[in-house]
Amino acid sequence: MEQIRNFDEIAERLKSLKPCKVVAVEATDEHSLEAIERATKEGWADIQVVHLDTVEASAREAIRMARHGEAEVVMKGILNTDVLLRAIINKENRDEGLLPEGRVLSHVSAMKVPSYHKLLFMTDPAVIPNPTFDQRVAQIRYSINLCRAYGITQPRIALLHCTEKVSPKFPITLDYEKLVEMGRNGEFGEAIIDGPTDLKCAVDKESADIKGIHSPLEGNADVLIMPDIEAGNVFYKAMTAFTQTRLAVGLQGTIRPVTLTSRSDSAETKYNSLAMACLQARS
Repeated sequence: MEQIRNFDEIAERLKSLKPCKVVAVEATDEHSLEAIERATKEGWADIQVVHLDTVEASAREAIRMARHGEAEVVMKGILNTDVLLRAIINKENRDEGLLPEGRVLSHVSAMKVPSYHKLLFMTDPAVIPNPTFDQRVAQIRYSINLCRAYGITQPRIALLHCTEKVSPKFPITLDYEKLVEMGRNGEFGEAIIDGPTDLKCAVDKESADIKGIHSPLEGNADVLIMPDIEAGNVFYKAMTAFTQTRLAVGLQGTIRPVTLTSRSDSAETKYNSLAMACLQARS
């Protein structure tokens, strides 16, 4: 499959596939409805909006539909994220949620940065505050699987930090060292994993060359693994505030793809996020 390099190519790919069944939770705001209308008009999504007496009831019903195969994708509308997450996790009855016991819930963004030659994925600016080693393993696996849906046969995963050196002063770099070794041993399949690395060296080979850094990433990263939620959130919001970056966002770890847009996100971001989720459902 040819690699998908922007969001327009996602929609074109979806148009050649069977329409995806989507349940949209409280998608009653202008931006959500615009995204729904566009996806429906293009023919790659069949969308049912759930709007009940309370947002909690709507969230529970949407998750029930996804859990029982009545929908392949859950789209978040104009409701608080924590309401939807409670229904997804469902601590009282895991069998009625979308997160199986033992699975890690994480957040992944896809970005089309104007100055970068392909889509760039990043995790996690919204869900996991300080990833444990096992959670970071899950983040890498999720990212690799998502890259596969985009036709990326050998994803390049950058483990980001403020330094390229492994040091006990930064315990996270010791975890990075183990993750790189796991990658070399083939534990993540066909993927290139390297770090610690700073952001610029991960996406710009000239910067790495100037600093004398020889990395298999070659300044051509597909995925940025953030050290923590603070770094991830600041980077995410800086890109949206100061550049014309196009976005798609969603949850990973659930048994069905879930979009996790902000209530204030644009119609384009909600459309892109829905397309990303449907592509994942079809992969």
